[in-house]
Amino acid sequence: MAASERPVRRGALPAHTARRIMRDFLDRGLRPGDALAGEATLVERYGVSRGTLREALRLLTHLGAVTVKVGPFGGPRLTTPGPDVVGSALGMVVQFRGATLQTVFEARLAIDPAVAALAAVHRDDTDLAALDASVAALASAQQRRGPQYAKLAGRHMVRVAEASHNAMLATIVPALAAMHASVPWRYPAGSRVELTERVQASVEAIRMQDAEAASEITRSMLTLLIEDIASNQRPQLESPILWPDVDEVVSGTDGD
Repeated sequence: MAASERPVRRGALPAHTARRIMRDFLDRGLRPGDALAGEATLVERYGVSRGTLREALRLLTHLGAVTVKVGPFGGPRLTTPGPDVVGSALGMVVQFRGATLQTVFEARLAIDPAVAALAAVHRDDTDLAALDASVAALASAQQRRGPQYAKLAGRHMVRVAEASHNAMLATIVPALAAMHASVPWRYPAGSRVELTERVQASVEAIRMQDAEAASEITRSMLTLLIEDIASNQRPQLESPILWPDVDEVVSGTDGD
């Protein structure tokens, strides 16, 4: 018996229906922005009650794949989920696994050099322009007090991931950036000039499509940062990653 023909438990029916909707939108050639269909049509198509359909659409809305608008031109439409969906969900998971800021840095040390290497292979002119803008912004902010430098560094991290043109990395890296921003730590003022120089060097390696150099420079930049924080902000490294804080970052809201 095929998976779609297996009996579905009543409590699992909304999730099952949501999966069918997502499979069908590919089969039907729909794209983000396209309307799925009216409620009556969807109820008939999937053979479910209105309540089950609404629960399925509510699940897809929570995951960022569907928006539902009311009115004569309303109804469910496909939309592209943003990295914030992954950031929030991953923040919940790692909180229960006891992740700390040090955990995030260890993940970055494993991932970021590889991301930079891929960016060197796949970047285009638009990516290079965005990376150059990141370097210029970091240079202008390196003497300022406050969180601006950290925000710009996080944005640069995401831009490198986008330049890799790898859909998985362009989704995961923003989640790591959000976890960074969810913990109170600071980029060391005394090392910002050197950090910016290494960021610039990594961008030049990406420009020259030198994957090995881009990887090694990124690794050295992260190592410098981690060593400085370990020496001067050790308690912050042990700060836990909490879902409420991560969710506030990815949703763009402030804590109460």
